[in-house]
Amino acid sequence: NLKIKELFAMMRKRLRDDSGVIEEEAGGLFDFLPPPDPKKMAAVAAATKAKVEPSLFAEDKSKVIFLDIDGVLLPVGESEMVLVDGEFVPRLPNVQDAKFNSIALDALRMVFQHVGASIVLSSEWRRTEELTHAVGIALRTRGLPQIRGSTTTALKQRPALQKADRTIAFVERRAREIGDWLQRHPSVKAWVALDDLNFTWADGVRAKGSPLLKCRSVRTDAVRCMSVEDAMEAVRILRNPPSYTEEQERSIERRAARKLQEAYPMLKPGYKEPPAAGGVEVGSLPPKAPPRRMGQA
Repeated sequence: NLKIKELFAMMRKRLRDDSGVIEEEAGGLFDFLPPPDPKKMAAVAAATKAKVEPSLFAEDKSKVIFLDIDGVLLPVGESEMVLVDGEFVPRLPNVQDAKFNSIALDALRMVFQHVGASIVLSSEWRRTEELTHAVGIALRTRGLPQIRGSTTTALKQRPALQKADRTIAFVERRAREIGDWLQRHPSVKAWVALDDLNFTWADGVRAKGSPLLKCRSVRTDAVRCMSVEDAMEAVRILRNPPSYTEEQERSIERRAARKLQEAYPMLKPGYKEPPAAGGVEVGSLPPKAPPRRMGQA
């Protein structure tokens, strides 16, 4: 075949020296292609380098991130819920079924690009081994530290708060759970709670021994989840933990309590329920629609 012969002719060069000896040099298969463009090669190299994620600070156990999952790494309402220990938690047929928000995971990773810390699970995902394992897999895929521990599941919601609003009762219990963990780990110097809950409610009904949470929390959007702005606020809190005198803490607590009691008069000290009107407990009705989050962690 003529074309095949021509191709082989391009791949082989015959050189004859003065003595009449024939030498052969094999040509490259792509000798006929133009040489590479240095500018294009540099652009490809830069793009490849850009895909390499920045390095992370080493895990620092003197700093803690109390991590919620629903509303932080996973949009609220996307998981089927089941009752475990009296609380609603996601049901995952397989750990791979957890579709964590990739942008939120990037934001969480950004925290560790600026400061070393450790992770304590405060979410209801801590209630089953399967859910905790799913979180661990997600963290591992981004090179993040594994879960150091979890807050206690032994504490119960306060009945008086449940009567006012279940969300307030839920948030206040989470504050006590975080406080309990901190009391058992006195070496922790800085911490932040990543959560979609409003911890002003917890500060307004603060129990003895519970820390003020609003000033040390980053409230994420329950649907969009954790953002870059949330990450940088968490970094700020971990680097410069807020510090208050006892009087300043009491003042913050009083302001939060006033706001909460305006919306829920039954939370005022000494509150007495009005008499029933037409068979309906007037005092048991909330004066306004409940908060958007119904305490499903």
